Amino acid sequence: MSRVAELESEIRRLTRQRDAQPPDTLYALTHQQRIDVLSVELIAWQLDAARMRAAEDAIRAAGRRRHRAQTGRRRWPAVAGASGLLGGVATAGHLAADAGGPPLIGGVLLTAAAAALALTAAERAHDAREAAAAEADMHAAQHQYAAVVASHARAITPVRPLAIHHQETSCASPQLPATSRSTAISTTPASGPAAAATAGRPPTASRPSAPSSPTAAA
Repeated sequence: MSRVAELESEIRRLTRQRDAQPPDTLYALTHQQRIDVLSVELIAWQLDAARMRAAEDAIRAAGRRRHRAQTGRRRWPAVAGASGLLGGVATAGHLAADAGGPPLIGGVLLTAAAAALALTAAERAHDAREAAAAEADMHAAQHQYAAVVASHARAITPVRPLAIHHQETSCASPQLPATSRSTAISTTPASGPAAAATAGRPPTASRPSAPSSPTAAA
């Protein structure tokens, strides 16, 4: 299973678990943060697949080398054990038979067991060095993998939405600038001397009323 398929499967699983919980809980927030991290890695695969694949192959190769080194070779310990056991039995049988000569068969087998033990120790030392080198290579490949993801992280980091109250504040009706009372223009039509003075015309005197007629007074 490729890493891309693993990422897609893990994102779907976390999304289902996140949606099954209320959105304002720490559980949902933790899952969303994990989804964001995996999404960045997935998009990095889509943007720079060659470098990501090279780093992944280096990680897997170093992991296989480390596993082989830690597992070790099984042939020389088995040879040492079998030769030692058979050599001990042959030597004991030779001594029990009270033979006059040296135990040739037992001696050969015991010598083979000693040589196998020496080879086992040498291979163990070699495996330890190989495991250390594979561990260093794995760390270097992991750093390279992370560096490729980080090189794209700024461009592909999920955008965080603005808060709702910020949007409401920005959509509020703007306030009109305050005007002084001296420059305010009245919308009520003026009349009389004040209107004439405002228009630049001298005020006209009011016409005197006509005297009352004596006939009318009578």
